Amino acid sequence: MSGTSPSEPVPASPDTGPGGRPPMGWLSLVLILEVALALRMAAADLVEWYVRGRGQARLDLLPDTDIYWELARALRAGGPYEYVEWGDIPHFAIRTPGYPLFLAACQSALGERTLPVRLVQAVLGTLCVYLVYRLARRFTPAGLDRWASAVPILAAATAALHPQAIAMSALVLSEAAFEPLMLASLLAIAALWPSGVPGRRTGLIAMGGGIAAGAAVMVRPSWLLLVPILLAAWIVAGLRQREARSAIAGAAIFALSAILVMTPWWARNAKVYGRFVPTALWMGASLYDGLNPGADGGSSMLGFLRDPAIWPLDEPDQDAELTRRALAFVRQHPGRALELALDKLRRYWSPWPRGGPWWLAIACTLIEVPILATMALGLWDRRRDPLAWALLAGPILYFAALHMAFASSMRYRIPGELPALTLSAIGCARLAGRLAPREIDARMEN
Repeated sequence: MSGTSPSEPVPASPDTGPGGRPPMGWLSLVLILEVALALRMAAADLVEWYVRGRGQARLDLLPDTDIYWELARALRAGGPYEYVEWGDIPHFAIRTPGYPLFLAACQSALGERTLPVRLVQAVLGTLCVYLVYRLARRFTPAGLDRWASAVPILAAATAALHPQAIAMSALVLSEAAFEPLMLASLLAIAALWPSGVPGRRTGLIAMGGGIAAGAAVMVRPSWLLLVPILLAAWIVAGLRQREARSAIAGAAIFALSAILVMTPWWARNAKVYGRFVPTALWMGASLYDGLNPGADGGSSMLGFLRDPAIWPLDEPDQDAELTRRALAFVRQHPGRALELALDKLRRYWSPWPRGGPWWLAIACTLIEVPILATMALGLWDRRRDPLAWALLAGPILYFAALHMAFASSMRYRIPGELPALTLSAIGCARLAGRLAPREIDARMEN
């Protein structure tokens, strides 16, 4: 067993594991990906059967799908990108165009049916499993020679079998398109972090990561604030390791590529509104959803949107009024706002979904509690590794902080949980390494 400090990462090339041994077999990864795809396709069929069997007017289990679907239709028709609410109130930036563009492509190629979209998303969910594997390859814990090569496989297997991740890929919601883009951008930063990939490939990887990050923001605007934080952490790490020039250059290429992806949307919004609108004009509604006199930590948006003082307003005025009301509520009731923030944090980290049957709560608890516990252990193991804090723990902690203001549920944790599954795998490897008898270790070394 190595005597290296448990907080020092051991570099592993893509082709060899610790000690020069090959990583756990590609056959294992292929099997995991096959299982992941089969489970996600089965979930797609099951959700489609359930939704159609209920005969409900909505396209999916949650109402957001209807908005995305109509925006996709507008894109295909070449008409104005707008969603009309309450019969005659148009919204020109109710959602960013990333996910509607994806749906429009699916509608053009496969028709206006939700089942083909769910099946395409099953493929994207399987891609996420592979990206989790590739990200985990960048984090091999020291001092666990025998178990280190199992970390990427274990992380991928957990992602493949993760019931909430499977369910999210079957729903026609933006998470399905956001998650692979998020993971791709994190993987690019991991590859270029100081002491990462040198040479000419740096620019191409930074450009690809920036494109993925910009597209991720166009799918889920909440990703916007974390991107500059990650880039700043990358530059600080470069300064500390005396690789400032390469870190600054890589971060600049990354940022410029992301900006170029978002620029058409910014230009369009400037033309429509006469001012800079970086993402969507829905933040006011989302913020007031989490900060209002009747808030309980969850979402109850339909109630206040029907307020006669709110719904007739045009889009910018409605956004400004709801933002004003949310901030006024915080100023007037700081204690209640703090109480809501703590309740939202509890909802976010809850191992079971709210409102489901008892058996679902038990099943989710039995799965999520070990994952979250080993995740905490893995983060403790990597406590002095800034790369792990930024890329593995960063997204899940960022979304937790964000949803202390906005409405919260475990749904918002799932995207951030995907990169953090590497921490869970590291925690499992650490436990296994400590529990393994020394005689077995000796025989394995021989």
